[in-house]
Amino acid sequence: MHPIRKASRRSLFSARGWVMGLLVLTMGGLSCEAENEPEARSRAGWERLMLSLDEARDGLDSPLAFPPEGSDRNLAEGYRYLLGHLVRVIEGEIMQDPDHPYFQRSVSMLSKWTIDNADTLYLKARIDADGQYRIRARAADTSEWASSERGLAGPKAPRLVIFQTITELIGQTGDLREMGECRNQTVASLNSFDLEIDDQGEFEILIGAERPAGYEGNFLRTRAELACGSSDSGEKEKPEKTWREARFVSVREIFSDWTAEEALELSIERLDKIVGGRPPPKTAEMAERMTRIGERVSNQVWFWNQLHEFGLEVDGDRNLDGKRAMPINSLNDPRPPFIAGGVAGARQLYGGGLFELEEDQALVLRVDLRGTDPHYVGFHLSNFWGESLDQATYATSLTGSQLGTAEDGARYYVVAAQDPGLEGWVDTTGHARGSMTLRLVYRAELEEDELPRVEAVVTSLADLREHLPRTVRTVSAEERRAQVAGRQAHIQRRYRQY
Repeated sequence: MHPIRKASRRSLFSARGWVMGLLVLTMGGLSCEAENEPEARSRAGWERLMLSLDEARDGLDSPLAFPPEGSDRNLAEGYRYLLGHLVRVIEGEIMQDPDHPYFQRSVSMLSKWTIDNADTLYLKARIDADGQYRIRARAADTSEWASSERGLAGPKAPRLVIFQTITELIGQTGDLREMGECRNQTVASLNSFDLEIDDQGEFEILIGAERPAGYEGNFLRTRAELACGSSDSGEKEKPEKTWREARFVSVREIFSDWTAEEALELSIERLDKIVGGRPPPKTAEMAERMTRIGERVSNQVWFWNQLHEFGLEVDGDRNLDGKRAMPINSLNDPRPPFIAGGVAGARQLYGGGLFELEEDQALVLRVDLRGTDPHYVGFHLSNFWGESLDQATYATSLTGSQLGTAEDGARYYVVAAQDPGLEGWVDTTGHARGSMTLRLVYRAELEEDELPRVEAVVTSLADLREHLPRTVRTVSAEERRAQVAGRQAHIQRRYRQY
């Protein structure tokens, strides 16, 4: 969106906004002669970047942006969140190139967004839908991909790996209406259950508009006819389909046994044309990129605030249907994602909810698996900026390998600010309010009556034991320190910079 339109929509509500609006008009009035000079072009791009970043900053505390409550911690985390978007978007806009693709981390310990899964390494690479690409990968022991057995010795592959071609990144417009416009769709996907792998744990995936003649191996399409929305006529008509093109390939490596699972070795190359060195940048190009960087950072901040407010209804029933999308101190029963776009879905089931707890309270969640253990299960907490809480130095998440089932076949999670000295504890890190996400992946689709069910109860820490099976074991302070040390070691491996 052009800066002046954004200014009229958001920033001009403040005195500073009026000044910035005038600045945009002044820049737009540069003479043609000045616009052709490198210094003028560069400065104009920089000023537009600064304007948009100030608008992004407005998204942290303006009531028009629906930010989280302005406590000291929320504001501090909000500024970190904005800077994390900036780091990620700068790399994406400056370095991502469909002719010279590589896998960039979409999420890191600094750049967290989209209510990211604390168990997942997110990667993406920019592609051209008309191009042909090859991914090469090597995994450690993949035995668990075939059997879903748990507890095999490492090193081993991530519990689950998902490759997808997607049309666009979510939130780029800054407008929640993009959710109904099918901008963010999965064109094709492959996961650990589908991949053809050799005896050495190596595999390739070809990517293109059409499967090459005679090729029977792993393949991802870049074009597909996809349904968008549904008919408003009241009749049971199938949604219309339209041809969509992928602009990114996305990879999710999902870890369960943090002590033994290792990230894949991955590379991607373009095959359909010979590409020379990356062309040196010019000032016009850099000015355009700086403009996009600012706009996209601002759009991301405002978009996710709107999604929390209106899509997830974290502060109340916003669509006036008599209920909230995210229940307080409970979870929705796990189901496919309601947004079903971008990298969401891909056979994952999601259960979401909010916690609101006093310092001496605990929330007990009983997840009844109904006799069918998922291949992957993960539970984690997030703040209202959509950042998963620090999973390295706190026990803010638990996987199926980190928490087993109780004697009744259910998994019990204890959400609390204080360590109760029991297994299943998920640390709020001092947040009185936040969001909770449960993710599950099964090898095969389940019938409705086979899907998990969730029960919840809030209790005092003093009475916590009354709400847990007797087989839930105690955890000493020493064991808890060892648990966190193991988490730190895994996160260092997952996000290593060398």
